[in-house]
This record gives sequence, structure tokens and C-alpha cells, in this order.
Amino acid sequence: MLSNVRAKIFSINYRFIRRTIINLCARRPKDLEQAIMIGDRLNSSLMNSPLRNFFKFSIPKNISTSLFDLEFPSPLVAASFKDDIDALFQWQLLGLGGITYKTVLKTPSDGNKRPRIQEIYYNSHYGLINSLGLPTKGLEHFVSNFDNKRILSFNRPVGISIGGNNLDEYLSVFSKIHLKVHSLDFKKVFYEINISCPNTQDGKCLSDNLENLSSLLTAIRSVSSNVVIVKVSPDSSNEDVLNICELLSNFEKCAINVGNTKHISAQSVGLNANEFSEEGGGLSGIALFKNTLKRVELVHNNSKIPIIATGGIMDYNQVKSVQGKGAVLVGMATQLVTDPFKIPQINIKLSHAL
Repeated sequence: MLSNVRAKIFSINYRFIRRTIINLCARRPKDLEQAIMIGDRLNSSLMNSPLRNFFKFSIPKNISTSLFDLEFPSPLVAASFKDDIDALFQWQLLGLGGITYKTVLKTPSDGNKRPRIQEIYYNSHYGLINSLGLPTKGLEHFVSNFDNKRILSFNRPVGISIGGNNLDEYLSVFSKIHLKVHSLDFKKVFYEINISCPNTQDGKCLSDNLENLSSLLTAIRSVSSNVVIVKVSPDSSNEDVLNICELLSNFEKCAINVGNTKHISAQSVGLNANEFSEEGGGLSGIALFKNTLKRVELVHNNSKIPIIATGGIMDYNQVKSVQGKGAVLVGMATQLVTDPFKIPQINIKLSHAL
């Protein structure tokens, strides 16, 4: 009871502080990324101070779930959109059952030109649009910094999202990361193959070639027994998603993540060239939820592949809805930046519902 009250108080304060920062720092010029950077710096200060202990919430013991040989103390996991150590640390303090590192690419990249992330309203719902273009510190930096004790000390599953512009790059990134993972005592690692990136220039996936995907999975399975999740785009057709499920059924310990940002044009949400550098970007937020729910149901009714539901999931009712349709894990992104204190509140409600 006290934990829930504390989470709600933090929730109110967090939203007020976030809105204040946005109003002060993201209006002139309009660029939400400025506010995000300031928020990240404030969070870093808190997570590196004794005050971080105020943000610690225990996870109820009766809400755990498993994905093959991985045990998640909560079904809530961080989707692969952040590699900031302090944010990943905070979300685990708050009660996420696992995290997924932002997609790792072979070479460092600054991504697209700013402004590239904005708040919008889409179909009467609040959301975000981004055309970040996968900014990354690159493979070498990730490998050198992955074994961070602050992240691994929770002893919860940690995912690594792997990306590339072609099959050779996917293989190169995986091989280097797996060598690092294999050398560690920490064994609760899973891989997420990102074949979905709708915030690139043309809104298309990094790779949607099933022959290449099969070759990649074959190569991974030849050296690794770690759980592998394939992340598909909401813009993929139902037929494409089911074809991927059929392919995954040929490999051991594979699952599907049926969600990511949905590609939309900047003009369709009222952004001009001064407010958004690209013609379109990835929509995230509650507007994605209906499609996510339909995709979970589609896969569950036509395949035995375990499902991770990601896209527009913001509250307890939505978590229960995707679980009711067959999702094993629930990926969260937008809610983690708009109000991460929903994590302990959802965990408590899940516990009381059992």
C-alpha cells in the first residue's frame, strides 16, 4: 500500500518536472531532444547520488514469468531504445523485469540531423515522432562497456538488440558481442535481432529478407544457445509476420517481438521542415496499442512462437489485455520516458490481480 502511494506521488512530481523542462527548453526552437538531454543529465545526477535509494521498489514475487530458460521477475521489460546506463539502472530500480539495450550497429553514427524528435497528437492521442536514424556509439564502444556492474548486479535478463545494413554487418556485430557475452560469468543474456527500423529515411526495415534472416539465425545457433528474439515492424503485413513465425519455429529458443514505432509522415502530424529534419519518422505512444493487440492475437492464434508485445502499452489495463491475448513479456518505451513511476504501480496491480 505504501509503495503504491509513494509511486503515485513520484509519478505526479515526475510529470510536472518533465513538463516544466519541456516548456522551458523545447519550445524555442522547437526540439524535444534538448529537453531529453537535460532530463538525462538530471537523472544521471540522481542515479549517482544517495537519493537513488528513494527510487527503489521491490517486485512482487507472484508476477514472475519465463521465456524459455530466462526468468523475469516482472513481465515488464524495457524496449530497445536506450543505451544510457543511468536510465537502464533507474528502470530496474523501479521494478522492470528486464532491459534491452538500444540497437548496436557496427560503426558509430550521429544519426539524422536535428530536430528529429517531437511531441505530437495522432488520432487524438499524445505521442512522439522520431527520425533519430539509429545514432550509436558503435560496436567497439558497446563491447568495452557492456559488463557494467550497475546493470548486471540486478541479476535480471539483459537483452542486446543487434542491427545492420546487410547480412554481413549483422553477423559481424553478433560475433563480436557474443565473444564478449561468452567470456562473462553473467549468463542471463538474450539477443534481439532488429529487422525493423521505421525511423530511417524511407521508413523501411533494415532487413526483411527471410533467406538472410534464416542464414543469420543458423549462424547464431551454431555458436550460441541464448534466447533469440526477432523484432518486426507494425508496418509489416500479417502474412509477412506469420512467415517470420514459421521460420522461427525451425530454430530452438526463438521468440517474436511484434512491435516498434510506426512510420508516418511529418506533414501528416503538422510538422514543417523547421520542426523536423526528415520527411517522416517513427510514431510511438498509445496510438500504436490497437495494432499491437491485434498482432499479438494474430500470432498467438496461428503460431506457438512466444510473443513479446511492444507498442503503445502505457498502463495496467493494456498490459493485461496483451497478456490475455497471449503475450509472455510486455515491452515499454514511451511510458518509460513520460512517467517511469508507472512501473511499480503496474507491478502492484498485476500482483493483486492474481
